[in-house]
Amino acid sequence: MAILSLPVFCQSSESTSSLTCWDTRRGGTFQTRHARSPVSKSSNGSAYADVSAEASTDSGQAQFCKNRVQLFYAKDNKNYKVIYEKAGLDDQGVGIRLIGWSPDGTQLLMELLVWGYDIDRDVVKSALLLDGSTEQVRELPLSDAFEHVFGKDCEFDSAVVGWQGNERVLIRVGKTPATARYQQTFCVEKPTIYSFNLREGKIQDGKP
Repeated sequence: MAILSLPVFCQSSESTSSLTCWDTRRGGTFQTRHARSPVSKSSNGSAYADVSAEASTDSGQAQFCKNRVQLFYAKDNKNYKVIYEKAGLDDQGVGIRLIGWSPDGTQLLMELLVWGYDIDRDVVKSALLLDGSTEQVRELPLSDAFEHVFGKDCEFDSAVVGWQGNERVLIRVGKTPATARYQQTFCVEKPTIYSFNLREGKIQDGKP
């Protein structure tokens, strides 16, 4: 019989993006863990993220970990409610990083991260945007936007940097880690910052 320890509560914003059931990705003490981000406040409300990594074992004592992300929002900074949730598949990690509100305080920029515990694959990242007025969360179409810039058969790693005014989001693009599993075709030779226009849904420029 597997006995799971009580959740470990952690206040680190970094842990909400990379929380696992182990002390490291696949090593150390195995147990259910829990992390909560600091509250991100604006003139139009406040939000925080809550992440859980649920530990379980099968009859053969194989270890499995499954993550879940929840985003809480309160217009009055007091009465929080869940407005976004992402549950991982079996043995799948999910994390989130709250980057910050737009200068006018109306939209919260976040980065969602998804990875598999059972296979060796890269972390898949996506950019999310919370509209404080509608309480709706949407994913930014960055893949389609970069495909128009780089083409289809091109590989890159991206990370959300932050805001450029109220209508643009900055994305850092660089090389993915080298691998022998397949032939890689890179899009960029050195890290470059690109600007994504929210209104037009397009990449506007890149600056190494």
